[in-house]
Amino acid sequence: MHTPTRISVLVRSCAAFVAAASVVFTATAHAGDAPVVRSLPSWTGFYAGVHGGWGWGKTQVEDPIFSPPFNPTESTYSGPLAGGQFGANWQLGNFVVGAEIDGSWAFVRGNTNRNQTIITSSTNNGIGYRALATGTGRLGYAMGQWLAYAKGGVAWADMEITTQFTPLPTTYERRLFGAVGGVGLEVAFLRNVSAKVEYNLIYIPTDHLVYANLNTTSSLDHLVQVVKAGINVRFGDGSVPAR
Repeated sequence: MHTPTRISVLVRSCAAFVAAASVVFTATAHAGDAPVVRSLPSWTGFYAGVHGGWGWGKTQVEDPIFSPPFNPTESTYSGPLAGGQFGANWQLGNFVVGAEIDGSWAFVRGNTNRNQTIITSSTNNGIGYRALATGTGRLGYAMGQWLAYAKGGVAWADMEITTQFTPLPTTYERRLFGAVGGVGLEVAFLRNVSAKVEYNLIYIPTDHLVYANLNTTSSLDHLVQVVKAGINVRFGDGSVPAR
């Protein structure tokens, strides 16, 4: 028996490598013949999430005592908001119908000055939102992991309105109902997790208030726009086989 030379060891190693590679290649080739089952996200089911965003808008104040050039006068406001949402979807083919309730803590504030000429930050006739909530129905169209939707329903606003038109500064706390409409785009980037961007337009009907003068009643119309970005977590397996 002779001791293996380096050349024979090298030859045997190369042969073993080629044999192993052949086995792997053959197994891979057979695996490639099997059908690959893909899955798409399903939007059906309940979901919950959080959001943050920015709100801005204006309130028109009309009162008999205001001079014509400034009747109505406007107060503008803007600021951040944050909150959460809970809802449910039902997917029918590419169409998705659903309902959602959301609520936000809001810091959307603004001021108007005493002579109804310009908006300034140095005066305290303040109008602002402390909280916003909506209850809406949704109708969307799913394109794989993407969902585009429109929504509409009822809005609720917790407002704080301060006036210094009267001899003593007065603050009113107003909890008002209105209407909301909006559009959004959502993308499922994990099996049960999605991200969304949404725009809402909220209109609060005319609110009658003793605002500018103790002897008159003002009419206030509120309009606020909101842009939100959020994350949703869906409950369920979150996928269906692709067709």
